[in-house]
Parts: sequence; structure tokens; C-alpha cells
Amino acid sequence: MLHKISWEIELDAENPLEAAKESLRMIQDGGESPFCFYVQAEGSKDVFSVDLNEDDEDAVLPATNYSPLIK
Repeated sequence: MLHKISWEIELDAENPLEAAKESLRMIQDGGESPFCFYVQAEGSKDVFSVDLNEDDEDAVLPATNYSPLIK
């Protein structure tokens, strides 16, 4: 089954290229940023918040107020 996954953050940067580079550094370093993703199964309207810092049984919650940063 296909899933659409997004990782959204807001950060300050001089331009789009620097913003993308900084977000890549955050992913690669594992930094202090929480690893929370929004996941939607193909053909479903339901979106779930998945927090990889939580135990598996607590990691997935319905994202009732999900509003993507980029529309």
C-alpha cells in the first residue's frame, strides 16, 4: 500500500537553498529535532501523526488538526 509522508518544519534561513541544506543537516545529524511525520495512506482522507521518539504502541495518533505548511 502506498503512503504519502511529510516532515514539516519551520526554520529561519537566508534563502530556499540554505533552508533545504539546514533541514538535511537536521535529518542527517539526528539533532534535537523531534522525528514526527504526517502519514496518509493512498486513497484515504485520514492523516496520522507518527512520532518516532515514542514507543511503537504510542507513536501513531490521528492528526485531527493537520494543516500542511505548503498548500
